Amino acid sequence: MSTPVEFDPASHPGLAWSVAMQSQLDDQVQCFAIADAGGGLVAIANISNENAVITGTPGELRKLKAAFAAGQYDHLIGA
Repeated sequence: MSTPVEFDPASHPGLAWSVAMQSQLDDQVQCFAIADAGGGLVAIANISNENAVITGTPGELRKLKAAFAAGQYDHLIGA
């Protein structure tokens, strides 16, 4: 389940951002946010760095999801 979050990076203003989870330690959001960027694109942002926003198509994100599920990036995320 996602939760709406107030986040308005200058490079992608006016999008409706949401996060997958929130920090249980201090109630501050500390993760990635995602939004429909229009034009068939999805935006993903590091909520702690408004300059770190990328966009991709749903197909590209499905490929990334499959790569994570297959363990291709386990060495990067300490899994």
